[in-house]
Amino acid sequence: MNSLLRRYARRLWLPTTVMLVVVVLFLRYARELSPAGKLIAAAALLASYAWTGWAEFRHMQLMDEMRRRLEMEAMVLAFIAGTGIVLGMFFLNALKLVAMPFAAAPMALFGCYVLAQLWARLRYRYWSL
Repeated sequence: MNSLLRRYARRLWLPTTVMLVVVVLFLRYARELSPAGKLIAAAALLASYAWTGWAEFRHMQLMDEMRRRLEMEAMVLAFIAGTGIVLGMFFLNALKLVAMPFAAAPMALFGCYVLAQLWARLRYRYWSL
């Protein structure tokens, strides 16, 4: 396995696994909990997401300058495109022009992130993690 990929997996396997377990448990049991239990479950979900985000941020800080530049460019592009698309979806739904389910927003954001990563990597011709 590539040493960069191995390093990435070593740094992020635990936070990502914990987050996935919390998401599965949340989706399975959240409806059956009391309001206080739902609040605790949502806090656990947000905490696991924050831990994963911090691990990803920390990994990015330890990269060399080229990888950091590529990641930052991809994140900025994904933020700009994702925010525009989600705002557009919100206004289309608010003006009742199109019935837009809320579940479409995370998929649109993820799509923007993937496309921004591909665009940045094509621009710099750099395909390593």
